[in-house]
Amino acid sequence: MISGMDELPHAEGPEVTEAPSAAALAQSAEPPHEELLGFYDRLRERVLHAVERHGGRFSETTVEALLLAPDLFLLLVRLSLDRRVPPRARALIAGTLAYFVLPTDLLPEAVLGPVGYLDDLVLTAAVLSQVFGGELETYTKVHWSGTHELTRVLERITTSADALLGAGLYSRLKRLLARHGVKLGD
Repeated sequence: MISGMDELPHAEGPEVTEAPSAAALAQSAEPPHEELLGFYDRLRERVLHAVERHGGRFSETTVEALLLAPDLFLLLVRLSLDRRVPPRARALIAGTLAYFVLPTDLLPEAVLGPVGYLDDLVLTAAVLSQVFGGELETYTKVHWSGTHELTRVLERITTSADALLGAGLYSRLKRLLARHGVKLGD
């Protein structure tokens, strides 16, 4: 179980299924593009649907990570629009955001459905952990809409990355990140 996440929302009930992007993005300094809002809504719907249908086949850690996907995506959007975030960090965040929305990556969402977001989550956690280091809360406090402490969420995702992705895919993602100066694990 991902520590610090013992009160995850269940994949049912109005508080989860009625989380429209407009309300979730109300805290943003700048409104994101409609395409990003639509992606957020589709992502939330797809993840919840997959967990409802296949939750028993996924490990508890996998379910918890997948349920974090919409909130981490939203955080990337908000940080990429925040002009206070240093330009180099914004560039890495924008690249991570692009990876998130690409349907064909190391775990293609187009083929695997929401399980394909696991590599996106690990990449997001690694980038955010490294880009902001100890100053993570300065920027994310304003933008994080998740219910769990973000630093613990990121730490747990990166430490469970090998289990989430499998050794082979973990190694490939680790090499990909290293080429861009981002360290994953160890």
